[in-house]
Amino acid sequence: MNPLIVISGPAGVGKTTVAKALLKTFPQLRSSVTFTTRKPRQNSTEDKKMYYVNEDEFKQKSKNNEFLEWAMVHGDYYGTDEKETTATLQKNPVIFNIDVQGAEQLMNKFPDQCTTIFLLPESHEQLVDHIKNRGEMSEGDFRARLKSAEKELAKKDIFMHQIINAEGKLTETINKIAELIKPKLETVDKN
Repeated sequence: MNPLIVISGPAGVGKTTVAKALLKTFPQLRSSVTFTTRKPRQNSTEDKKMYYVNEDEFKQKSKNNEFLEWAMVHGDYYGTDEKETTATLQKNPVIFNIDVQGAEQLMNKFPDQCTTIFLLPESHEQLVDHIKNRGEMSEGDFRARLKSAEKELAKKDIFMHQIINAEGKLTETINKIAELIKPKLETVDKN
């Protein structure tokens, strides 16, 4: 099986932007396939194939063991499709832009194939600003997201690498991660 590159971190830290850049940098890298109960984001493109389903459909898929991992994040379910993602892993390395709960599940299932990277904000203020800038949300939603982010930050040490995504230094962040994963990907054919 090919390498799994796992990018995790709190909401608003730049996981999707980093994953998109890495997919462009490494032609052999593929994205995971995700099912979610959340609504599609307006004015934003995803870094992976997303299927939008209702909660009943998601729960049935979970009951049928159709996910490599799944979790509830910010009130919505997310799960990585086992069949499509595993088929992709047979041919190519796969990047996972995923929450900490899902990352832990992948680490347990694929301990030898996972390279895990936790993206950190440079400060608590940056984290708060980025969560606020995610779009319209109630004060309760904001507080829940902030609390969730703090729980995720507390798990950063279970990841192999922690990278600070400093404001205005996105290219530097992407380059650091590219250097970390490059040795893992150099042995993989560019299909």
